Amino acid sequence: MTERFSRVRGTAARVNAPSTPSSSDSTYRRAPGEKALRAALGEDGYRLLTRHRQERGTALGELADLVVSTAREADRLHGKLRRHAAHVRDRLDDTLNPRLDPAFVPVTGLLTSTGHTTDLHAARFAQQMNQLALVLESYQAAARRIRA
Repeated sequence: MTERFSRVRGTAARVNAPSTPSSSDSTYRRAPGEKALRAALGEDGYRLLTRHRQERGTALGELADLVVSTAREADRLHGKLRRHAAHVRDRLDDTLNPRLDPAFVPVTGLLTSTGHTTDLHAARFAQQMNQLALVLESYQAAARRIRA
């Protein structure tokens, strides 16, 4: 793993987290899209979703695929938001560093672009989670009709 901070300001190495947890990692938290699917469907329902997704050419199979791809997009956007938030935090840490000369600390415009971008990332993530709820609701209704 690389050091988070470097001597030269603004060159801290960034390390992307692995997309799949190792079996020994007990602190792994599921991404919000996957977590929402598992919470709404339960483990049995989640396995059924995976089975339905493999039924290509059927309406339920395509809907199941849409649910999974929508959840994955929500997870991707969540990761993007987290990375951006880390960048903003690093900028604030650099600014509030007591070892820096206060004369060189910016006093205006510190979050001008980063604040706006953070709002955009957060809004896009919220929009995707709403989309996931709607698609999941449609899938559950279709799955109930097939079972009945």
